[in-house]
Amino acid sequence: MNASGFMHKYYDWAAFEIFIKELYEEDGNVVVERDVTETDRYGAKRQTDVKITHRARFSTFITLVECKRWKDPISRDRVDVLASSIEALGANKGAIFTTTGFEAGAIAYAKGKGIDLFLVRDLTAAEWGLPGREIVLHLHVNSAVFVNIKFDAVAIPLIKKPPTSLELHASLSKEMALDPDLDLFSIETGRRGPNLVGILADAHEAILHHLGKSVGVLENGDDMILEIIAPCEIDLSQTEFRQLRLDSAAVEVNKIGFALCAHIHQATIKIDRGIDLDFALMIESHVSDKRMVARRKNNSAEISFEVTNILSDQTTPNEDIFKNGSLARVQCSPYVGINKVKATRTGLTEDTLKIVVETEGAKPQLSLSVVRCKTGVSQS
Repeated sequence: MNASGFMHKYYDWAAFEIFIKELYEEDGNVVVERDVTETDRYGAKRQTDVKITHRARFSTFITLVECKRWKDPISRDRVDVLASSIEALGANKGAIFTTTGFEAGAIAYAKGKGIDLFLVRDLTAAEWGLPGREIVLHLHVNSAVFVNIKFDAVAIPLIKKPPTSLELHASLSKEMALDPDLDLFSIETGRRGPNLVGILADAHEAILHHLGKSVGVLENGDDMILEIIAPCEIDLSQTEFRQLRLDSAAVEVNKIGFALCAHIHQATIKIDRGIDLDFALMIESHVSDKRMVARRKNNSAEISFEVTNILSDQTTPNEDIFKNGSLARVQCSPYVGINKVKATRTGLTEDTLKIVVETEGAKPQLSLSVVRCKTGVSQS
């Protein structure tokens, strides 16, 4: 039994017959009867599981249906019995529905007699849409802030009596990233270059991306928050654009040291595509090779049908197909910050993450390297 399917609801022959009767009742202008016993043209009693009578203005069309909730495939003998009933009762058409399939001889004989053969089964994962009816996804939402920022810089006074200390009023924000007062100038030509806060934002993204990739699913996917503290450094010594121009001094910034406090919010998302359905089953013809999905929502009497070309044996592996248990990562913007929520676990990187800034023209080029690399994140 497929625990994620619906066939278990039709565990006995009576429930299966009622299900098939309901399928035909969706055709509209028909009379559908279950468990009908009639006397044939030869005087013998014949029982039909489901009888469908379609009355048009000048004619009547009768279909006899056998419903077999059996353990073994249907043989040719069973098809022959239905063919005899069609002839003896003056019916026009016949069909057999089963849950176990048909023998090759039964299929060939049914095609010759014009009898339809249908297998009713649960949908495969491919027919639901991979990875299947149930989707389990682990999600990491990563965010971070800079803490304990320190500048390795040299100041050149621009006034006679410069202040004993210099203050730089800046924050990691979109507005500051566009503030011309925080642009860096070339120490060689004096040309205006990239914005310091823009470089900090780019470094934030690169470091957080590196940390996020280093963390897999934690504690079997339980909801939690992992806080990681990573010592970091931005090296501006490789670019000519490293001079800030303040009111009282020109400041040559060589390095910026800080710690990145990252929060990895882990959650597990579970989706059951069949939660709102009474059933979703495949009706598979072994005569015409057509496949039709029958669905009915909970608390509804209407059944919908959809013809599909997806093969039940579609098992060709594809690395791009989402798999249950996969980890998806979402990285927040550098300007978002972190929520003041206590972490479930904490960790400290045993690496120093170093960003080297270079420029092509006035455009910053960042490269990230890991120094004193050991074992990644130690957790507690």
